[in-house]
Amino acid sequence: MVTFYPTQTLARADAAARALRDKVLCFVVRGQSLLVFEDADVTDAGVQVPAGGVEVGETPRHAAVRELFKKSGLVLAAPRHLVSYRWEAQLPERLTQQVGHAVACESQVSTPDIWTHHLDGYAFAFRWAPLVAPALDWEMDAALPGLSPDPTSSPPSLSSQEFRA
Repeated sequence: MVTFYPTQTLARADAAARALRDKVLCFVVRGQSLLVFEDADVTDAGVQVPAGGVEVGETPRHAAVRELFKKSGLVLAAPRHLVSYRWEAQLPERLTQQVGHAVACESQVSTPDIWTHHLDGYAFAFRWAPLVAPALDWEMDAALPGLSPDPTSSPPSLSSQEFRA
C-alpha cells in the first residue's frame, strides 16, 4: 500500500516516529526524456532510476545529490521535491515499510545519450527513456505527475491518496 504525505516535513516526521527507512528516488530529466538504468550484470532487476537511502543527519535533497553521483557519476544540483510517500508491502520473506522522497533534477543537454557507470563491482547501463509512459514500476510512476514540463499544471492533491501496489 502507498500513502502519500502532503509535505516532506510530515513524511520525515512519520518516518522518524515509526523508525522507518527514508529513501530518495532521483528523476533526472533532459528535455522530454527521463534518465533510467539497468544493472548490466543482473538482467531481472528491471529498469530503475538512481535511488538510495537517506543517511542519518542528511536531508533527502543532499541524499539525492550524493546517490545520483554515486550511481551515475553525474553531478547535478538543485533537486526539486516532487512527492513523499510511505510504502508498505508484504514480500514473500517479510513485511517491508519505508518512506520515499521523489526528487527531480534537470540534466544538461551535453549529458551523453548512453553510458556505463561502474560501482563496487557492478556495471550500471544508463540511457534516456521517453518521459511519456516510460513503463516504470508503481513507485516511480507515483512521482511522474510532478515532472510535467507545463508550469501551469500541478500534481494531484496527495494529502489523502492511497492505493495498493
